[in-house]
Amino acid sequence: MGIITALLSLPYRATQRVLGAMGYDLVVRSRTSQTRFREGLNLNIGAGHYHIPGFVSLDYISDYYHGGATSTAGIVHYDIRSDALPYDDETVSNVYASHVIEHVESEHVERFLVETHRVLKPGGVLRIACPDARFLYEVSSFENDYWKWRRDQFEHDERYEVQGDITQSDFLTRELASVKMRHYRHAGDAVMPAFDVKEEDYASLLEAYRSGQSFNPEQPGEHINAWDMKRLHAIGVAAGFDHVIESKHRGSVSAAMQGPDMDQTQPQMSLYVEMIKG
Repeated sequence: MGIITALLSLPYRATQRVLGAMGYDLVVRSRTSQTRFREGLNLNIGAGHYHIPGFVSLDYISDYYHGGATSTAGIVHYDIRSDALPYDDETVSNVYASHVIEHVESEHVERFLVETHRVLKPGGVLRIACPDARFLYEVSSFENDYWKWRRDQFEHDERYEVQGDITQSDFLTRELASVKMRHYRHAGDAVMPAFDVKEEDYASLLEAYRSGQSFNPEQPGEHINAWDMKRLHAIGVAAGFDHVIESKHRGSVSAAMQGPDMDQTQPQMSLYVEMIKG
């Protein structure tokens, strides 16, 4: 406490310099700055424990995923695979879906986009974040250090039992088709052996990953669907959105979704796509 008290007594710039010398960064931001543009009704789909000020949290409530009544307090139950969004036409300003669509089948994602278009006001924005299948394929096609950020999980997470080497193809399979990853304890029958990613055609590999996959309510965190900009653009246009654009980390066209509390889930592998209703 003595060090903290001493730092707090210093001018801001001096505190920054001291912490910098110790290997730390100091960032100060107003709690109100990230919510001041969040007027109207904003939805956070598949929120889990990721609650965003100014957004209503919706999620598929299950004991397995959330752990009980305490952790589900304040969450509106919503099953993307079967439910209509519980809001009237053109009443919602923004919809945010971070790392949701990789867990469900394509037909449910397509219906979700149609539902989102229905509830959004003119000018409303749907922001989607998900694993970037094309990027992950490319970065896995040659030897490099990209996947070091994921290696520790394989070695210490009880969901995995590493037998032999962990290859670039194992990392890729984990993100795009969890149940087909050979080190995954809950893997199904169609386990993918280690392979040289650069020898596999991208479109054919994604089709193989998606083949036979379905949502598992006992393991809702499994990735069963791989997405890239091309796929999302096609279904966004089909759902009626006037603009479907690739975005950047915290680079939303909506000021309500630009705050430091947005896009917190694995930005190093995420694709950001925005769909704007005209």
